[in-house]
Amino acid sequence: MGDVLSQSEVDALLSVYRAATPIGGSPSRHEKEIRLYDFARPDKFSKEHLKSLNIIHTKYGAGFSVSAAIKLRASVQATRLPVDQLTYREYCASIADGALFVEAKLDPLASTAIFEFNPALVSACVDLLAGGAAPSTTVSEITDIDKKIMLPIIDLAIKKYAEAWSTCVAFRPEIVSVSTDPSARQVLLQGEGVLICGYEIAIGECISMMSVCVPTAAVEAVLPALTLGRTLNIPGRRHDAAATTALRRVFNEVPLECKAILGRAELPVQDVVDLAVGDVIALPVKANSAVELIVEDVPAFMGVVGLSGSTRAIRLTNKIEQRPAA
Repeated sequence: MGDVLSQSEVDALLSVYRAATPIGGSPSRHEKEIRLYDFARPDKFSKEHLKSLNIIHTKYGAGFSVSAAIKLRASVQATRLPVDQLTYREYCASIADGALFVEAKLDPLASTAIFEFNPALVSACVDLLAGGAAPSTTVSEITDIDKKIMLPIIDLAIKKYAEAWSTCVAFRPEIVSVSTDPSARQVLLQGEGVLICGYEIAIGECISMMSVCVPTAAVEAVLPALTLGRTLNIPGRRHDAAATTALRRVFNEVPLECKAILGRAELPVQDVVDLAVGDVIALPVKANSAVELIVEDVPAFMGVVGLSGSTRAIRLTNKIEQRPAA
């Protein structure tokens, strides 16, 4: 056993300690660096990684809204909400009752990912895909027929998600199941960490929600690829031609209404009232006169009527220059 300190030696040690401790007992440098860590809800990503993830999901929202607008033939706007880190239990609790729950494989990024569509969004898409002129604001229970009709939009959402990640990692998306049954949502452990990104989807006047859920463990595996420059696709010159080709391909699928105005005639109201089947209205133009081609109610070209094989056609002669509004 060591020597026992005398009272004078104990007093000397206490005096040295008091002299070394600041007045007020402020914590030391090491105590200031200590922070609480919640193991039930850990933060897996740094600010730089979150910035890259936000860029990827912003790109996804823009691509999905453009392609969905072409598919639905309606105005579609997707507003991204902040990317968040939750547990799978918290995510399931936030899903609306009756939502369409799509399980997908994003091999090799994730064996299980979830795409969730709000019932209002499904109703709006089904109305437009079934030939409706405008999305209905009435929300009804999603049926098996609705799921089948909705499949083109689901497939589009998953493929566009793969495209948004393509600058960092390439994966092959595949739909595993489509369900509205809450019991089908037990595809991940309740306490497992997940990366969530929600979107506010506006289709005409109908506003609804959709979300994407990916396990954080899957995203952690590709963290080295989540650099800001690569996510932004910098320098990007090599991709200009491919991006232009892809953009042209998307716009080539947009239908436009074209009308040819052969001539205009003015008639008294009484003559219009007396018109009957078989009557002939003379136009103040010659057979070989130039005709006006209107594209989506905008005068675009002048042309001459002729034949293309056995089909009547218009050969364009010149473009109509649009005058700037005064």
